[in-house]
Amino acid sequence: MEITTFPAGPIQTNAYLVADADTREALIIDAPPDALDELLAAVRDAGYTVRMIVLTHHHWDHVVDANALKAATGAPLAAHPDSLPDLREPRAPSMPMPIRVEPVEPDRLLREGDEVPLGAHTFRVLHTPGHAPGQISLYDAEDAVLFGGDTLFQNGYGRIDIAGASVEQTVDTIGKLLILPDDVTVYPGHGPSTTIGAERGWMSAVASRRKG
Repeated sequence: MEITTFPAGPIQTNAYLVADADTREALIIDAPPDALDELLAAVRDAGYTVRMIVLTHHHWDHVVDANALKAATGAPLAAHPDSLPDLREPRAPSMPMPIRVEPVEPDRLLREGDEVPLGAHTFRVLHTPGHAPGQISLYDAEDAVLFGGDTLFQNGYGRIDIAGASVEQTVDTIGKLLILPDDVTVYPGHGPSTTIGAERGWMSAVASRRKG
């Protein structure tokens, strides 16, 4: 598996280009503003064919270039059903959006347990709400990688003080991710990659707040 990170836009949101080394098939995960040109150049230079563009959640900094990427690659857009209202009618989760966001209409809906194939690799969709109701993560157990959007960062998790966020869902989601092995590399929506093992201490403390 070949993974390239593209931090882009005013708050350095990570887009990921993930490819099967043998088939040259690729996924693009998230579409932040100003990522388009670099992503397309990388696709072209590596000889990839983009099979899908996956949006981890609806927030503006993850979707601004989604329509342009779809038009340029011909790849379908995918997102969770709970992201549809805000993808279709973009709104700011906290402060005014610094960039105009076009409505986005996914071609495919991804739910808990769905699979996203990529050559010899298979990602399982995990519904990981909290920061946003429709947030999803892509998990490949064999390759021990998790693309989580703003679910989980180095030393923390996505904001829960914005519209649509939920403390309870965040706590449940962190508990859900605790079952993953320590060696799973987490590729977040912002900042550097980390591992489940490196984050397990604070994750366990958060998950201990789960009700029942």
